[in-house]
Amino acid sequence: MEHYQKCVAKGGWSKGIWFSEATPKFVFIVWLAMHNRLATGDRVLKWNPQAITTCWLCKVEDETRDHLFFYCLYSREVWKGVTGNMAGNGGCSWSQVTQVVVNGLQERVATFLLRYGFQAVIYGLWQERNVRRVGESSQPANCLTTLMDKLVRNRITSLRKKNDRKYERIMEVWMGRS
Repeated sequence: MEHYQKCVAKGGWSKGIWFSEATPKFVFIVWLAMHNRLATGDRVLKWNPQAITTCWLCKVEDETRDHLFFYCLYSREVWKGVTGNMAGNGGCSWSQVTQVVVNGLQERVATFLLRYGFQAVIYGLWQERNVRRVGESSQPANCLTTLMDKLVRNRITSLRKKNDRKYERIMEVWMGRS
C-alpha cells in the first residue's frame, strides 16, 4: 500500500494509463479513479448525509472505490472474466492491481493488453454502476464480461489493421489468457 501511495503522490502511475493506444473516455474514468475522485457512495456521503452508500452492483457493502472495482463480488467476476490471470494470482485489490498495471509485465504486448483490459473493466463497471443508480435495467456480470471482451477485441482488430508488426501476435495473446 505504501508503494502505491508514493506512486500516486508522484504521479508514477501515469505510464500505466496514458499510452497512445488508449481510449480517451476509458482513460478519463481511470484517471478520476486513480485520484479517488469518482462520486462513490463514501465520497457523496461527505456532502449529502442522506446519500445511499450501498454498492449499486452487489447491494451489500458500502461503496468505496476499492470495493466497487475489486472487492465487490460482481466486479471480481467481471475482472477475472475479462483479464483472466494477466495481473497474477495474487489478491485482487486496487493497490495490487494498479501496481501491476503501472509496472507492466515482461512482454510488451501482454502489458498493453493488461493496461487496456484494466481501463475497459474500470470504465464498464463505472457505467454499469451508473445505469443501476438511475434505475435502468442492469446486466449480469457475464454479459458485462462479454461486452468488455468484445471492446478489447475490437481495439485489437483496429490496431492490427495498422499493419504495425508490434501488434502481430496481440489477438493470439488475448485469446490465450486464462
